[in-house]
Amino acid sequence: MATYRFAVNKPNRTLINYNTVRAAELKSIYTSLISDRTVQNIVSDFAHKNEDNVRDCIDFLHGVDLVERDGDDRVVSQLNREIFPELPFEPRLLYHLRQQPHPKNHLTRIQNVALDTADRSCTLDVLLPQVKGSLDQYDFSWNETKLRMWRALSTQLGLVSETETRGVILSPCRRLLYDLFDLHTRQEDTTDLYSALSWVEDNFFDVFETTTGTPRVHPAMSDVLQNMESENVLEFRGLSDAKSEVTLPQSVHTQTSRSVSDYDLNSMPDSPAYQYPLTQFKQVITQ
Repeated sequence: MATYRFAVNKPNRTLINYNTVRAAELKSIYTSLISDRTVQNIVSDFAHKNEDNVRDCIDFLHGVDLVERDGDDRVVSQLNREIFPELPFEPRLLYHLRQQPHPKNHLTRIQNVALDTADRSCTLDVLLPQVKGSLDQYDFSWNETKLRMWRALSTQLGLVSETETRGVILSPCRRLLYDLFDLHTRQEDTTDLYSALSWVEDNFFDVFETTTGTPRVHPAMSDVLQNMESENVLEFRGLSDAKSEVTLPQSVHTQTSRSVSDYDLNSMPDSPAYQYPLTQFKQVITQ
């Protein structure tokens, strides 16, 4: 894989303070950069009512190394386009968020704190004191506005979902996991489950509840994996001579925990469950 490059002359604004930025706008602006474009040209294309928000989107993409700007700060071009070019925008943005060093790593660390509860869901009023207690090393104060920004962006990327009754569901969408498993299988030529999940955790988002002893998948992640298994998209195997095993906690599909070592990835169904939220939303709007 190509070497990751950090953009230079990044905006000073803290990423989580871009609270009006939405993933749909980030994706549209990023994918419009087939070739280098001027800031003013991008603004003219996308700023129907709010020019400042378009500039914020460009700044955010710059802040996470998806674009760079020339010395005069006028021309915008894609950066790191050769890293995971096979992946859609959603997992690529998650990857870029994961690569940010302190103190720009705060957006990816919120999910880590949420998973530490071992619950499948959480509300922002419960999450906020946990974040304040665990992530107090940043030079800003945590509040619910910041968590709402994280929730909105993560929901649009398919990392979590939101419900009226349970708050934030910490399970990623099926399509996100499918794309990552598919790429890992092809790149590494292995179907070892621990290898695939470790690669996801290293590069995109947390998946394990614990890695001591036999690694145990977080229940929110296990739910999705076993949903995909029930739909014959994933098949899990426990091999007697396996060097590594992973524990899948009980879910609505299984009443007990079980250890598995290998997987097979079958064809992806043509159903809304295997689409990213932005794609689902776009289809609803155009229907």
